Amino acid sequence: MRIAYRVAGPGARLWAWLIDLVLWGLLAFVGVVVASVLEMGRAGLGMGIMVLWVFLLKWGYPLVFEWLWLGQTPGKRLAGIRVIREDGTAIGLAQSAVRNIVRVVDAMPLAYGLGFAVAMTDRSFRRLGDLAAGTLVVHVDRGAQPIRVLSDRPEELDRARLALWRQRLAQLDRRQQQVLLDLCQRRDQLPAGQRAGLFQAVARFVQQRLDLAPEAYQSEEKFILQLAGVLSRGNQPERSSAKERATPA
Repeated sequence: MRIAYRVAGPGARLWAWLIDLVLWGLLAFVGVVVASVLEMGRAGLGMGIMVLWVFLLKWGYPLVFEWLWLGQTPGKRLAGIRVIREDGTAIGLAQSAVRNIVRVVDAMPLAYGLGFAVAMTDRSFRRLGDLAAGTLVVHVDRGAQPIRVLSDRPEELDRARLALWRQRLAQLDRRQQQVLLDLCQRRDQLPAGQRAGLFQAVARFVQQRLDLAPEAYQSEEKFILQLAGVLSRGNQPERSSAKERATPA
């Protein structure tokens, strides 16, 4: 299943990179201060800590953030962009690792010259790291609609069924859960025919994968929206407020 996204251009990606660069510099400065204090106490210790800190920042900063924040670093989040797989699903640790390792090649010969040149010749502005990892950088739709269950009374879901749904939804991996949430958040932006087909396909997948099906005379869209509502609330108690909560894109 594919959901349309707007590919991020060089301007947005440069802005995100500059934000991350500033934050990276601040973290490196903190490391220098700590290392200096340690160096005064024991010669060589501070230098060793500094080398390790810079290594962790260089490789761990983009890798950990992109993995845990579903394709976003602090810079990307502030710039409103995100890394996804080419099929529109969330990236995993492997994709983040590949695109960031190849970043070394993209950075050659100076200031990401090779990466920029490759991106300008690609219709989706992909650098070498994106091509190797099979990823895209896209804009996060800040106007994505909150997930609202099509029901006047959310309490219609009895506790036994709610517990079953939570148990079954936990069987989906992070990427599959994100696809379900993305579809529900962007449903109003889809053409009517494509929207109906996508919800039907997801409902069929849920029925086959989780053995969950809509009730009699219930539409696939309402059924999937109810599942997404349960998924977005996570493990919150059933007595929580009836107001629907927005899920970050």
